[in-house]
Amino acid sequence: MTPILDQFIRSGTPFRPKTMADLFALRLAHKLNDAEAVRHYAQLATQYSEGELLAAFRRAVNSGISADLGRRFHVELRHSGGNGPNFRTSHTAAIRVERRAVAVAIFSGDQLSYTQVRQLSSNRSKALNSSVGFVSWVADQFHPDSAVLESIPAGDEIQRQALNQAVIEVLRAGILPIWEVSKQELFREYGQPALRSRKELRQIVTEIWPVLAGSNGHSFIQDAAALGLHVQVERCFLN
Repeated sequence: MTPILDQFIRSGTPFRPKTMADLFALRLAHKLNDAEAVRHYAQLATQYSEGELLAAFRRAVNSGISADLGRRFHVELRHSGGNGPNFRTSHTAAIRVERRAVAVAIFSGDQLSYTQVRQLSSNRSKALNSSVGFVSWVADQFHPDSAVLESIPAGDEIQRQALNQAVIEVLRAGILPIWEVSKQELFREYGQPALRSRKELRQIVTEIWPVLAGSNGHSFIQDAAALGLHVQVERCFLN
C-alpha cells in the first residue's frame, strides 16, 4: 500500500483539539495506534461522517489484522458502504469534586445541556451534607444513566477523598454505573503529545464551549465538562 500518511506523520507542532470533531479524530488516531498522523484524521473527520469513520474503525479492529490498524482502517474506509451508526446517545453526569466545591456537567449525547457548581463550607460535616444533597438533586432532576468522576490518588487530599467517596455512595445508591478517570488519562487523551497542565485542558474546553470561559467556579465546570466529553467520545468506540 502506498504510504499515503507519510506527509502527516512527522509534525513539530502539538495537536490541540478546537472542536468536538477534532477530539473525535484525535481519539480515533490513538485507537489506531497512529497518533502522529492525527492531523490527517482530523481532515478525514471533515470529509466523512462520524458514523462512517466508526464503521470503518470497527471493521478494521474486527479484521484480525493488528499489525497496522491505521492502514487497515483506510482500506475499510475506501470500501465504506454508507453511514454507520452513531452511538453517542447516553446521558452522563460528569462530576468534579474539590475540597471547597462540587461542579457538575450534564451531557445528553455530545450536547452539554447543564452546568452548575456548588461552593462548599470549610466545615467538613456541612461540606459533606451539601455535596450529597447537590448530587442527589442532580440525579433526581436529570436521570443520568451513568456518571463520571476524576479519580483521586490514594492518600491525596483527605478532605477531597471524603467528599468524593460520599458522592460515589450517592451514585451507587441510585444504581448508576460510575466511570473514574485520572487526570493523567485526560492529559493523554486531549492532546498529541499529551497535555502538561490543567490550564491547557481548560483552554481546550473553552475553545469547544466559549460560554464556559471565565472565573468564579468556571474552572471546575470546565474540568467537569472535560470529564463528560471524554466519556461520551469513549463510548463511541465501545459499541
